[in-house]
Amino acid sequence: MDNIKQTPTVNLVHILCEATDQDIINRIAYELACRIYVPNNSQGTTFEDLLINFGYKIEEKEPKTLKRK
Repeated sequence: MDNIKQTPTVNLVHILCEATDQDIINRIAYELACRIYVPNNSQGTTFEDLLINFGYKIEEKEPKTLKRK
C-alpha cells in the first residue's frame, strides 16, 4: 500500500475488512471518507460520522500525572 491515493476504492474496502492494525485502519478510513463524502447531503451525514463508521479511532493517550518529590 505504497500509494493509497492510486489504490482502487474496492481494494481499500477489502484491505479495511481484513486490517487489524489501527494505524492502517485509520489511514484507509480517512481515504475512503475523503472519496465518498458529500457535503450538505440530504441524510445529514458528517465527515466525522463516515470516519467513525469506517472504524477510525483516535488513540487516547493517558494523561501525564506529576509526581511529587
